[in-house]
Amino acid sequence: MKRKPAVVSTTVVLFGIWLSLTLSTDIQEIVLGFVVSLITAVATHGALTGNLFRLLTPAKFLATIGYVFFFLGQMVKANIDVFFRIFRPVIPIKPGIVKAKLTLKSERAKAILANSITLTPGTITIDIIKDEIFVHWVFLPAGDVHAETQIMVDSFAGRLEKIFE
Repeated sequence: MKRKPAVVSTTVVLFGIWLSLTLSTDIQEIVLGFVVSLITAVATHGALTGNLFRLLTPAKFLATIGYVFFFLGQMVKANIDVFFRIFRPVIPIKPGIVKAKLTLKSERAKAILANSITLTPGTITIDIIKDEIFVHWVFLPAGDVHAETQIMVDSFAGRLEKIFE
């Protein structure tokens, strides 16, 4: 079976999510969680995670941990920025859509990039067309908006390249 590593990887991730949500040590709950995770992974052919086992090399594992911390830091900074914008007497907004170039080749990396940008408050990914990404800003950055958008996209993409390419 060509998709076997992806199915196993998806089962492990889903089962981990199940265990963390139920926090149960009851054997029936554990068995049910494993069965549901396995059925879901087989039904989707492991499409949720793909083969995560290829990320278990030390370099890719460290790059993944680094990306998670980078993303969380960006998310905290963006949340603070949006918080202060909301509680000002006049909400300063200057919305706009900006196009940036992508260097990523992996479709999975592009999807993670788009979702990372969308999960960062104040920005949302509108579309990805070939090697271009369209980002909507609630408040366009000062100065050259194209350059600032490209810097933001590259900061995520550079880290994702170390993981997926």
